[in-house]
Amino acid sequence: MTAWAEHEPAVQAVTLIGSRVREADDTVWRADAQSDWDFQIITTRPGIFAEAAWTRGLAGTEVRAYAARTARIGGVPKVNALFAGAEVDFVVIPAGQLRLLKFCFRLGLHRREGRMRRAAQALAVVIRPGWRFLKGAKTWEPFYRRVVAEVPDARLNDEAVRRLAEGLVCDHVWTLRKLERGELLAAQRMLHRELAETNFRLLHELKLRRGERSFPEARRIERVATAAELADVGVDAPLEAVALRAAADQSAATCRELTRALTGAAWRRPEA
Repeated sequence: MTAWAEHEPAVQAVTLIGSRVREADDTVWRADAQSDWDFQIITTRPGIFAEAAWTRGLAGTEVRAYAARTARIGGVPKVNALFAGAEVDFVVIPAGQLRLLKFCFRLGLHRREGRMRRAAQALAVVIRPGWRFLKGAKTWEPFYRRVVAEVPDARLNDEAVRRLAEGLVCDHVWTLRKLERGELLAAQRMLHRELAETNFRLLHELKLRRGERSFPEARRIERVATAAELADVGVDAPLEAVALRAAADQSAATCRELTRALTGAAWRRPEA
């Protein structure tokens, strides 16, 4: 990656992030045999990463699969690639977009609620655990340090928690109606995609408020959650109406308890 970046003028910086760069003594944080490689690429030509042709410049590698997508955090282009012997994620950051964010820091706009603050938070949450520049450190290292020092990670306030909870109420009712109609696959999809995801987000916020270790998107949750927490947020249901309904009801009950723990006993589930 370093050799390729040094000879690619459209690439202003490359940063190694994720578990491969974290230095930690405990197994929860450090990389293991299943860890992938994560890079940020700051470039003036983000379009070249829409196809795999650029990987021919990575000497000694062979790309097996290449998927250009959009990052869930930050909304910038992201590439998932499988090489012979390695799984690699590339987050592609348009250089103009990052220069604009850097300019907004000079104006102090990252301290105000709005689009620039959200963009700064998206960057902060990704690089806070650690990073190492392979190219472009002189230009971007001071800015990265400022982002980590001045921008807190995005969190859920009580109003956001209530919105998530009421959304789950709607999704729960939708799921039950699909089960009544016999649409088991649609109900199963909603159960995993929306109900479980909402509870993962709520539990993550609750653990952060308690000062406990937690990762977004249910990452490494088996290592940081208690057995009771795992039983509450986990979904285990075959493609059968009674089991799916029980799992949906359990997810709704878990959401109610998590929401009360976060916002106080005053929150009550709306009746459908």
